[in-house]
Amino acid sequence: MDFSNKNVAFYIRGRTIRTIAKQHEAINQFVKEQLIPQERTEFFLDHCDSDEARPELFRLIENAERFDVVVMYSYHTLHIDIEKYKLLENSLLVNGLKTFLIHG
Repeated sequence: MDFSNKNVAFYIRGRTIRTIAKQHEAINQFVKEQLIPQERTEFFLDHCDSDEARPELFRLIENAERFDVVVMYSYHTLHIDIEKYKLLENSLLVNGLKTFLIHG
């Protein structure tokens, strides 16, 4: 997928600084490798436990029309199983938002 002309949302979720930093580092490397212009990116970060609300994820979904694709480190970031991830992926796609996992 060519990301150079896409509006890209990046979603990060984690409980610990270490988890967040690992995802952030991988995403920054991804941005460099894919030559994604900074002005076409927006980061959404939920610093929370797996069973807590994720307000930034909901904000991203509410603003889905502003983006072409949402990039995450892995579906494990969401702390859900693959079936629930596929449901989320399909509901985002219906609203025109593709998902891309760096580590599928």
